[in-house]
Amino acid sequence: MTTSFGQLLTGAREKRGLSIADAAHETRIPAQRLRYLESGNFAAFGSMTYARSFIRQYSDFLEVDATAMLEELPEGALGGERDYRYLTHSQGAWLRDRDAAPERVLAPSSRRTRSIKSPLPAAIAVFVLILAGTAIWGMHVMESQQQIVPEALKALPVAEDEEMPVTAAQPAKLIMSSRKTTLVD
Repeated sequence: MTTSFGQLLTGAREKRGLSIADAAHETRIPAQRLRYLESGNFAAFGSMTYARSFIRQYSDFLEVDATAMLEELPEGALGGERDYRYLTHSQGAWLRDRDAAPERVLAPSSRRTRSIKSPLPAAIAVFVLILAGTAIWGMHVMESQQQIVPEALKALPVAEDEEMPVTAAQPAKLIMSSRKTTLVD
């Protein structure tokens, strides 16, 4: 039956006018794998799980019913819970009956176990400390500048009201002669 199914796939592909390369491009299945499917060489896939998956995908693309073929093929090497025994022996009982109540499993604690922590919280803390230090330094500089300015103002002489010039109601006349210049009010 495997040969006839391969011929059925080949006939469906040729009926659509597609080459192996075209079918490989459309399905994204490597062309060599399609040749294996059409020749019935399922042992070339390494695992029947892969062969079954490619058969299902290729037959859906060609619109061919593959249920009979998939029923005839053997299950994959790891077809069920019974095939995962090597994991049960090395890792403990992790497979359980779905109807059974879940058991509480405690992870073994180890003092040597060290978790890898993200450097992000530490980077944020350093950034906040730098920001706070800069703010405190800036406030200190601002306060010292404010203290220097009043001291500089105290050192400048202040003109008293009596010495302040009064603006005249009329401008003074300037009389110029060749000998001397005088101002007349």
